[in-house]
Amino acid sequence: SSGINAEWPLRPGEQMQPEELEVEELDLEDFSCVVDSDDEAGGTQDVDICGMCDAIIEGQYLTALDSKFHPDCFACVNCKSKIEPGQDFYERNDKPLCVDCYYLLYGYKCKVCEEYIKGQRLVWGDDAFHFQCVKCTSCSEALCETDDLKVINKKDFVHVKCC
Repeated sequence: SSGINAEWPLRPGEQMQPEELEVEELDLEDFSCVVDSDDEAGGTQDVDICGMCDAIIEGQYLTALDSKFHPDCFACVNCKSKIEPGQDFYERNDKPLCVDCYYLLYGYKCKVCEEYIKGQRLVWGDDAFHFQCVKCTSCSEALCETDDLKVINKKDFVHVKCC
C-alpha cells in the first residue's frame, strides 16, 4: 500500500513535508475494442483464435488487448458481463475486467464515505480519502491536492494557513 511515509507518531502540530503527501490518480486505460469481419473474398486467410474461448473465429470479431474475440466472448473475467465496443474496461492479466469489478477487486474505498475512489485520492497510512470528503478541522473547508497540510493526532488534517 502506498501512502505518506511520515515517521510515527507525528507530534501535535508537526507538519508533513510536501513530498510526503501522496496524490494518486486512477485512470482508465485507453483500451478500445473494434468490430471487424473476416468476410474477405478470395485468397488464403490466417485462422483467428478467440482470446477468451480459444475457438476459431469465423465472421465478426472484436479486436482488443492485442487479441481477437468473438463478440459474445468479450466479457468481464470476474462477473461475466459482456463488454460492448466503446465501453470502458480495465486489463488484468491480458483479460478484460469491467470498471465495477475493477473497483470491487482492486479499488480503494474512501475512509469517510465508504464509496470507491475514482480519480485522485489522498492516501494517509493505510487509509484513502476523496479530497472532497476530507475537511480541514480548523476551517471546515474541503482539502485539495495542492494544499499545504499538517496532520494532528494522526487523524486531523489542517491547512497550514489555519495554524
